[in-house]
Amino acid sequence: MMRSSTGTAWGPAWLRLLLGVLTVICGVLTMTSKPVAPVLLSAEPRWEPVPSASLAGEPGDPAPGAPEGRRTLVLYNTSTPGPVTSGEVYGTKAANLVSHSSAFELRQAANYQPGDMTGFSAVVYVGPEDGGPLPDAFLADVRAGQTPVLWLGYDINRLFDGDSGYAVRTGWRPDGWAERAIVGVDYKGVRLSRDSQAGASVRTRLLDTAKAKVLAESIHDDDSRTPWAVRSGTLTYVAEIPFSYVGSTDRYLAAADLIRATLSQSPPQQARALVRLEDVGPTANPVQLKQIADRLHSRGVPFSIALYPYYRDPKGIANSGTPTELRLVDRPEVVRALRYMIDRGGTIVLHGYTHQFGDGASGSDFEFYRARLNDENAVELLGPVPGDSVRWASERFALALGELAQVGLPDPEAFEFPHYTASAAGYQAATETFGVRYDRGTYFPGWCSTKCGDIAQADPAGMYTQAFPYLVRDVYGAVVVPENLGYIPPWSDAVELDHRIGEVLSAARALRVVDDGIASFFFHPYLGTEALDRLIDGITAAGYRFVSLSDASHR
Repeated sequence: MMRSSTGTAWGPAWLRLLLGVLTVICGVLTMTSKPVAPVLLSAEPRWEPVPSASLAGEPGDPAPGAPEGRRTLVLYNTSTPGPVTSGEVYGTKAANLVSHSSAFELRQAANYQPGDMTGFSAVVYVGPEDGGPLPDAFLADVRAGQTPVLWLGYDINRLFDGDSGYAVRTGWRPDGWAERAIVGVDYKGVRLSRDSQAGASVRTRLLDTAKAKVLAESIHDDDSRTPWAVRSGTLTYVAEIPFSYVGSTDRYLAAADLIRATLSQSPPQQARALVRLEDVGPTANPVQLKQIADRLHSRGVPFSIALYPYYRDPKGIANSGTPTELRLVDRPEVVRALRYMIDRGGTIVLHGYTHQFGDGASGSDFEFYRARLNDENAVELLGPVPGDSVRWASERFALALGELAQVGLPDPEAFEFPHYTASAAGYQAATETFGVRYDRGTYFPGWCSTKCGDIAQADPAGMYTQAFPYLVRDVYGAVVVPENLGYIPPWSDAVELDHRIGEVLSAARALRVVDDGIASFFFHPYLGTEALDRLIDGITAAGYRFVSLSDASHR
């Protein structure tokens, strides 16, 4: 995995998040080296897409509710002739964020032709440190100032070096590299975090405050400050690419909000929040499910239920050595509890078919990707499962939907990959069947090497993740409802519980800097209602209103 993608999830590095989830569930993950096909019982596969599939679109389409008629050109620079570079990774991340406010077209900057930007409402340029030469035509069109441009990252000096009077006209200029370490970013009066591994930042110097406005400031380790984001005329500049080593209170939030502000002047929605009840399957405790549904309903809080319909533990890993298989049809009391939850404001999110693969145990194992715990007890992703394809993933979706139909449960309104991980083929299949995901996305260099959607070029070795602060349509064409606050694992004492709750609430408060932000977390029902109440209280106090999944997915 390339260096630029090792810390790109929301919160601690994304593999640590997955490891935490695995530990919560049963502490066991097996390498799926002996695939075992699930036994197909009486449920008939359902091959038709669910109603939410109508929200599916093409890569480059805007998210639901985006202003009509807006198109943004997203350009990224690369120093190598091949497509698999940090530039493409960063460009894809920028494009995903752009989709919240605009349709987009993603291209390499080297292919820019004179006047290209005139056909677009705005331009977002992403310049990595290893970027190659930039076309003179692109630099000239940026200087002309006819189209709003958001420039993220490096090689900004080329814009100024080619025109000696440009700094005077804009009121600022780049001034080498920041000499002091940056420990945070001040945006809208909120201090956002910045990981020490995030790398260098460009130093910018203001020349005329009447022409240039500072939108955010870098906070250095000696408490000094320098401009982190500057706007002058139609050009907005951010002094780094804030897409790596991203935490839940990170400066990434400022960049996401600046992208929205550059592309759209539409009034923001009221700050909204979502809660998802996680890893509900046939072995769930129906009494606990009803209790938590009653609690949320009494508070007027809609919720979603991440449900997988078939529990498998072929080796008895989580069942004292006894091989175990249970389907929803085998647990009528769980089905009754699920219907009870739906009547009290619950919405089903399909969370896989078995939430495992081969001889792994449901709930702990991955289903659509191979993984294991290595000698250091860290999650190691091994690659796509044997036989992986769009057809294979679609078949598992059909089997899962058949299980729901057999017990009379309604269609899910979204899909969530177990542990947020699948191959590019799996993601394409999910878009076709469900149209809406509720997760953090996993992406692959090469998917957008020419036009987004090239499965053959998607490179598992460079996979990376991205969490979103608001609704997007990602490069798979799916509407993505964000999960961005994390979760509460089991706690050993009150001190640890306070700390865990504090982390989630700090993330929610930081997210308020993003207009249209959706604060979203997941919670395991077996943990009871006390911690859940505290989370809902804190998120509500931060100014959020809890809404349904349908409300969020339609804008």
